[in-house]
Amino acid sequence: MPHQYDAILENNLIKQLIGLGYQSVKVMDGDVLVLNLKTQLEAFNKASYTDKELDGILNHLAKGNVFEKDKTLRDRFRVLSHLSILAKNLR
Repeated sequence: MPHQYDAILENNLIKQLIGLGYQSVKVMDGDVLVLNLKTQLEAFNKASYTDKELDGILNHLAKGNVFEKDKTLRDRFRVLSHLSILAKNLR
């Protein structure tokens, strides 16, 4: 396999993902990244999260080393709303 520069590999991956129906997102700073994560989580889980709930999700995801974070991302996380007894399951 011929050697390819990282930028070429990244661009090819982006083209493949767009071809599969994914959308390109420009992330200019950390705030935009967190907003995009919130948007994607809400769309995937068909739910909406308050700022307090999102802070809890981010705190939960930030714990542990790289292997523990990998497991965390694959597990479910319960987001308890402070306004109700109902729980939302985050996938």
